Amino acid sequence: MDRDRSRRTLLALLLLTLLALLPASLLSAFSFFQRLEQRTVDVRFRNLPEAQSVASSEIVVVEIDEASIENLEPALGRWPWPREAHAVLLNYLSAAGARLVVFDLQFRERDLQNPDSDESFIEATREAGNVIHALVPLDQSTGAEPVPRQVVERNSIAASGDFVEFPQQLDTPFDGLWQAAHSLGHVAIILDPDGPMRRHLLMIEHAGRIYPSLSLAAALAVQGLSPAALQVGDHDLRAGDMRVPLDQDWRLPIWYNGGAGAYSPRWEKEGRQFRGYNYGQIIFSQVQLGEGEEPLLAPELFRDKIVLVGLTAEGLHELFTTPFSGGSDEAGARLGKMAGVEIHANVLDDLLHNRYLRPTPGWLDALLMAALAAAAVAAVLYARLWLAGLLSVVAGAGYLWIAQLVFAQRLQLPVVPVVLSWAGALGLSLSYQYWIVGRETRAVKQTFSRFVSRDVYQRLMDDPRAAELGGRRTVVTVLFSDLRGFTSMSEGRQPEEIVSQLNEYFSAMVEIVFAHRGTVDKFVGDMIMALFNTPLSDPKHADHAVQCAVQMNRKLQEMNQKWKAEGKPELAQGIGLNSGEMVAGVVGAETVRSYTVIGDNVNLGARLESLCKQYKAEIIISEFTLALLQEEYPMQELGDVLVKGKSKPIKIHQVFYREDAVSLPPLEQAGVMVQTQK
Repeated sequence: MDRDRSRRTLLALLLLTLLALLPASLLSAFSFFQRLEQRTVDVRFRNLPEAQSVASSEIVVVEIDEASIENLEPALGRWPWPREAHAVLLNYLSAAGARLVVFDLQFRERDLQNPDSDESFIEATREAGNVIHALVPLDQSTGAEPVPRQVVERNSIAASGDFVEFPQQLDTPFDGLWQAAHSLGHVAIILDPDGPMRRHLLMIEHAGRIYPSLSLAAALAVQGLSPAALQVGDHDLRAGDMRVPLDQDWRLPIWYNGGAGAYSPRWEKEGRQFRGYNYGQIIFSQVQLGEGEEPLLAPELFRDKIVLVGLTAEGLHELFTTPFSGGSDEAGARLGKMAGVEIHANVLDDLLHNRYLRPTPGWLDALLMAALAAAAVAAVLYARLWLAGLLSVVAGAGYLWIAQLVFAQRLQLPVVPVVLSWAGALGLSLSYQYWIVGRETRAVKQTFSRFVSRDVYQRLMDDPRAAELGGRRTVVTVLFSDLRGFTSMSEGRQPEEIVSQLNEYFSAMVEIVFAHRGTVDKFVGDMIMALFNTPLSDPKHADHAVQCAVQMNRKLQEMNQKWKAEGKPELAQGIGLNSGEMVAGVVGAETVRSYTVIGDNVNLGARLESLCKQYKAEIIISEFTLALLQEEYPMQELGDVLVKGKSKPIKIHQVFYREDAVSLPPLEQAGVMVQTQK
């Protein structure tokens, strides 16, 4: 029985787990749940420990912020400044020994009012030899000219794979500047549908060519590589030391080193974020150096550095929402949008150190979904309801904790699909437990709650299938007890008195049946029918039935003494017992059912009870019950009888219950087990 139950439970666990996985997998494919998954990535970024910020010290940012625009306005006018300012910046950085200079700025057209300024910028770019400029995406309606052939050859490779054609036109820096640049990289962006920039468009396909982004162009230049070194694989990219994983949209999930505000004092701790410098301070420092003065910023700060130049002023609309936006730093300050140049710094850092946010492979996602779903189902099937709820919550919370823990190691475990499978499994298992297992439990409760002892009832509640509600053949000892002369004694008495005495009798007898592991089958008038060895097996059922009959008569003897003192009539009873194979199960209608046994051996037990009056005996058992007894009892053979339904006579025996009937000690002293109701 336990083995069958274990198999059924295991099968239910497997089926419920599979049923939970299917809708979870389907729902996870919907855009709503995919966006929800991305939101969990934002939360995980915000919950990263402070020590996880590992920004490279070789990358620095030169910001054009509100202070720079305000301080340089008297000398350079309003933004945009003449390009000569950028030439001054380049001269300073070149003299300082900067390794690479990347401009996240647009220089699409010449400055017609300051042509000499453009030439100064071109010359400074050419002399530096390490400057990267931006390819700017434009709407097709602008009528921009096609990208020059030289730009195409130097800064792109032939398209391959499943790249989607970039719908916009690309525009180069003005003529002369792009020729002087070391290389070019695009600054196209595609935000996620809900707004944040979580992924970087590392490459775009335009007119049959693949162009690297500004960050990728910088990473190639740092390693002394050209775009020709790019090897595009199956959603991955290789070049030099770089091994870059790309998602299904050929984009790079960005591993951010922290929130926006790389230049405020809270980010200036060593290794926490990229060090930032004010554009205006560098210009003033160059002027001071030309005048032989101590510069505000020492050139040594930029030696061997990769310098990214870009806009951070809020009014210039170069700020973007990131996973950190809306969160708070360790000081409680609210984190806002991040400047595009800082995003490029994060991407460049990822590329140079192969530090990427890697999602788990599909097979592992499925395994994690199945594992947590199975845990939820197992908790419900194998534990009590309160414990199942606790274990399920612990399992779900534990997985989220693990997901955050491994996220710090840049591994993105799925959250929404796993939670969906977990919730679905929990709901399905609870429904199964209520509608399937609970239905069996309720059926058992309805059938047995009043007819078996408490310990038997609890075992049936723990394992409802132990009752074999469908019916089964088994050896059962059946006991029939009937009062003698009760009808004649009831004449002339009030019905209330009769019912009260009868209920008192039944209560005492039922307690004795329960004490001997019996089941009360039914009451018919003043008759009691009890079963032994069903619904739960009992190896000593014949002994327990005989002991029950003896105890019932002894109890009736005590009750008669009490009733006699109260002026009530005394009662007598006859008990017949038979053992044999019977069919045990639930019979009746859908709404009214009872657990009983049927078969010739049941009828024989009833006929033995009726023979008690003929033989003037209180307890008669058949030879079949006698054969199953494991202990000795005071009894005598009454002979052979031929009962209806039997072709051969059977031997019957009388069991004595009164010690004065024969010279025998009490049953307890004779070694006969007598149980009492606890």
